[in-house]
Amino acid sequence: MKRFSFATVAVIMVLVLSVGMSLAYEVQKTTNGLTITLSAGNYPLMKGDNDLSVKITDEAGKAVTDAKVTARFFMPAMPGMAPMSSKPEPVLKGDVYKYKAGVSMEGTWKTEVTVVRPGKSPATATFNLDAR
Repeated sequence: MKRFSFATVAVIMVLVLSVGMSLAYEVQKTTNGLTITLSAGNYPLMKGDNDLSVKITDEAGKAVTDAKVTARFFMPAMPGMAPMSSKPEPVLKGDVYKYKAGVSMEGTWKTEVTVVRPGKSPATATFNLDAR
């Protein structure tokens, strides 16, 4: 009987822990002939630094690695609260641009990604991200 009780408690603990774990997140937008895919390893975002990555592909599906990519991570102003904003610097690793987004409070945050390529019009995509 004690073994059954221990096994039952162990299963319940695993279920509770797995529900509380973050899930991976990916969303994409297409603009100016580019597909910008934003990924977060853990979602919803948590207070503190969160790893975000951006993969950019052209109309042929080829990774764009020759671009100047900038990011702005922000929470818009709300009644009684000033806007919060940071400009992390995405770094190219392989064919993905990676950066950290600092979350200071729960709520809906946004990240705006701008891609500038030589001789092309800039492409900008804004993504909503939840933080808990």
